[in-house]
Amino acid sequence: MRRNPVVSTISWALFAIALLLIYHLLVKPAFLDLTWIALLVFLPLLAFCYYVVHPSERRQVIVFTIAFLLLDRSLTRVDVKTTAALLIGGAIAVIVIALLAKWYGRLSWKAVGALVIVALLANTTFHRDTLTALSHFTVTHQTDRLYNGEWVDYFPITLYDVNQDGKMEIITYGNAEELPLPETVERPETEEEKKAFAEKLTHLQTEPLSLYVLSWQDGELVRLPNDEIPADTLQRIKEQMPTDYPGFPYYTMKDDQLIPNVQRQPYAEGMLQIGTAPYRAFMLDMANIANLLEDSEGSMDVRHELGSKYKDLHIKDGMLTGSYDGQPFSGPTDATKILTTMMLPDGREGLMIMGQHLGVIVVEADGSIREAYTLTRNEAELATAEFIPADIDNDQVDELLLAGKPSYILKPTPEGTWDIIWASAENDPSFRFSNFAAVGGGQPEIIAKAKSWVSTTDSRYLSGYDYTPEGLKQNWRIYLPLINVQVGDVDGDQENEIVATIYNTHRILVFKKHNIPVFPLTIALFVGLLGYAVVRRVRHA
Repeated sequence: MRRNPVVSTISWALFAIALLLIYHLLVKPAFLDLTWIALLVFLPLLAFCYYVVHPSERRQVIVFTIAFLLLDRSLTRVDVKTTAALLIGGAIAVIVIALLAKWYGRLSWKAVGALVIVALLANTTFHRDTLTALSHFTVTHQTDRLYNGEWVDYFPITLYDVNQDGKMEIITYGNAEELPLPETVERPETEEEKKAFAEKLTHLQTEPLSLYVLSWQDGELVRLPNDEIPADTLQRIKEQMPTDYPGFPYYTMKDDQLIPNVQRQPYAEGMLQIGTAPYRAFMLDMANIANLLEDSEGSMDVRHELGSKYKDLHIKDGMLTGSYDGQPFSGPTDATKILTTMMLPDGREGLMIMGQHLGVIVVEADGSIREAYTLTRNEAELATAEFIPADIDNDQVDELLLAGKPSYILKPTPEGTWDIIWASAENDPSFRFSNFAAVGGGQPEIIAKAKSWVSTTDSRYLSGYDYTPEGLKQNWRIYLPLINVQVGDVDGDQENEIVATIYNTHRILVFKKHNIPVFPLTIALFVGLLGYAVVRRVRHA
């Protein structure tokens, strides 16, 4: 009895879909998290899958599986710089793999067609980054490339309600609308062409750079024109941006431009002179600080509003001034940076500042200031650390999540000291806190970048944790190397999304949490597929 060709095609297509889900949601995460442990489990399981298929069908099933996964990966890796390269590369991959599957696997054209169609749909109908997060998230939007320059790896990102409509806008820098993509340069052949190419590479030029305000409209992110945003609002937006220096020491951001500080060849030659290299680096730092002070009219740091009670904060000429709950205050300080605020055990809101050490100051009744808590550089690595105040144990007092090497959770005591209530492993330099917020419609949780459980590499994946007295309990994980992670309601549905980017891609991704039990369903699909194979093997026997 001949099998219905439509049923046969659908069966092969469903098998391809099952392979796609099982590989990306079970096999890859298992190896990323468990490495050699996953290998020990996978090898006997692979042997069982091999022998459970009847020998008369084994070649077809194995070749179809390998060919589908290979074609899916090939299409994902095709060069996408131009449409022509995408189409030609994709066509070559489809033709070669389809013919090999037909010839060596002795597959029917129906099976080959199902293989090709599912692989093409998997690479054209949705964001492929969705698969790495699908257990808990979907990628609801991915922007086009926002930066078309050649020298900057990343730009900071923040969220700010520009329109005061209860919906957060995404703020970053870019120049995709002002600067065309760099032209693809053919490989130089002659000595003259090589010299001209080298001159072009070594010479840094000024690039345009603009503040990009992206708002959610009709299911996607749309840029708001800067000339339609009031000047005072733009100034406050810039204050919200994390302090960073993209392109430094080669470039400095100033007046909507990336301005070269040096030229590559003389800078490299100068830094190779061992005796003068520290002095040259010091002079670059001093020039950058001078530019910053010129732009801020001598103020080390300025914040118009911070926390719920602090306003008009300035650090200038060794004095910290501002107002707290409407009361003006001032006092001497050696700090150069205003960080954020945190709730203290006495019910007051402390102001975190950074200088030679980290200090939390409180405002007294007479308008003077007092440093209530201190964290020195001997106690923690402060230079590259990030500080996130968060009430993780719901006692109305903020703990301090210190993202560093190692990372700590510090609890302020009424006596003015810090208690360490959690610390990352000393031999784990990769763990780093990113945020504390509610993702989706759930309760606030700790969001951090952490390496896999047993791997010795420092690759980090974004994860959500609950704090418990026994340690951090993982709730979810996204298997992508995400940076600049922010959390907020960007689409106005009263649930927070995760906003992040991947290093050196200059594209912003928006992750939406769902409540579908994808992981258990994928396990059930895998078990069901094995059960179906066992039944077919028994029936054949």
